[in-house]
Amino acid sequence: MILDVNFNAKEPQSREISRRTGFAYGGCTSRLTGCAEKGCLLNCDRNFSQATFCQMGVSTLISFSVKDSVVIMHGPVGCGSQSHIIDFSIKAYGAARGVKMAGARWFSTNLTESDVISGGEAKLKETILDADRRFRPTAIFVLSSCTPAIIGDDIDDVINQLQPDVTATLVPLHCPGFKAKVFSSAYDVVYHGILQKFNFEPKEYVDYLPFSKNDKDYALKLQQYEYKKSHTVNLYNAWSIGPSDEVEIRRLLEALGLNVQIFVEFKEPDEWRRITEAALNVSFCHVHDLYFLEFLKQKFNMPYILPNIPVGITSTSKFIMEIAEFFGLQKEAEKLIAKEEAKLQTALAPLKEKVKGKKVLISGGYLRIGSTGLLANEIGMEVVGFRNFNYDSFGNKLFNEIEDKIGDVSNSISTQPSELVNVLQKLKPDMAISHPGIGVWLNKAGVPSITLFAQRFSFFGYKGAYDLTRRIVRTLENANYSRNLSRNIQLPFKKDWYQKDPYYYIVDKNPTEE
Repeated sequence: MILDVNFNAKEPQSREISRRTGFAYGGCTSRLTGCAEKGCLLNCDRNFSQATFCQMGVSTLISFSVKDSVVIMHGPVGCGSQSHIIDFSIKAYGAARGVKMAGARWFSTNLTESDVISGGEAKLKETILDADRRFRPTAIFVLSSCTPAIIGDDIDDVINQLQPDVTATLVPLHCPGFKAKVFSSAYDVVYHGILQKFNFEPKEYVDYLPFSKNDKDYALKLQQYEYKKSHTVNLYNAWSIGPSDEVEIRRLLEALGLNVQIFVEFKEPDEWRRITEAALNVSFCHVHDLYFLEFLKQKFNMPYILPNIPVGITSTSKFIMEIAEFFGLQKEAEKLIAKEEAKLQTALAPLKEKVKGKKVLISGGYLRIGSTGLLANEIGMEVVGFRNFNYDSFGNKLFNEIEDKIGDVSNSISTQPSELVNVLQKLKPDMAISHPGIGVWLNKAGVPSITLFAQRFSFFGYKGAYDLTRRIVRTLENANYSRNLSRNIQLPFKKDWYQKDPYYYIVDKNPTEE
């Protein structure tokens, strides 16, 4: 259960509070899971940090991917600097899903030094009216950055004043970077705005049914409707999940006779009304969706399950089986899994010989890296360490399994490049699998790497396990780029840094029960 959640609050609490999520730790898997269970990860902090992720930047990802939306970044224009690169992805991967997206449409209120003194609410009002007039979008997400949060701009009051005068639904998102060291708090921020401003029942239905009670075939249609609903599962995507991943999991679930709906990204808000027309909610990645799934459970009595992210053989089979058990389809699932695993193992056999015994470090979100680590172990690699961006007890089930199968290996919570390159020197992996953006540090350190996720590649299901293994093989066979790069580039760290503990700057790096 989520801790300390109030869905009626003005804004959600950061995950440091609501989920007791830690953002700094260095050690091994057993200590990590133990500290997460006791809550003592919150004792850890750093007395020195390089730049890290901002929850405002992460908040834009869901906001941009909502069809027919506009994003307003209330703050200095620099807060939108990374958003230029998203436009292509929105269009391309929307099209891959059969959805025509307008791209990343965003405004900045461009607060200046004088605005910091006099306030930026007038600029925000002008920007909202301009965005609505120019695009007539379905939704306008208003993101409050650090500056207006510090000077006290009231974006909720501005939105309440303007809502009667605009056609779009205005959604306030309180996401100043300084309010959360755990950047994944941004997912809760966006879902909080969505659940407060949008409805999730089919609006056009009589008693929420797609037909009239006066219909001569009412009884038959009601029976068909209820049957379809009782066999429908909602899956929740995320920016890190590509269209081919959705296709693969849909294929497996439909093979069991289930109807599949996928939310919330790359959908119009009006399409969200069909969320309640399902028997079960399932998160691909509950780090991303748990806040919203808990709301749907409390508001609409919709059950949900939180299986491991379906990367790798074991995790995919468990993902399918957990859903099948809910619908009473265990026997059908067993047959499907046996057939799929047999085909996959045959295809993987020649690839396993090429990766056997190779050492790998995996870095990123804990659900992704955990399931990817299990896949690496399944194909015969040696997983020498994990590097989580943040961590809480919701990951313990997965990492207890990892400890049993892989061992009590190096495990940290870190977004710091300095700690990463130090760990690389000590663990000496043959390659790494990492969150996009981290690979530059790995390759400059001489460690070839591939991305932990990318919308253009397959990762999920049995197809994804095969495709990911092939990319691992190609990377190991083509390591010269990284080696040559490391010989010709000097990293910005002193030599004596590599002699220190990688977690030298973590305060209380070995938290105890006390």
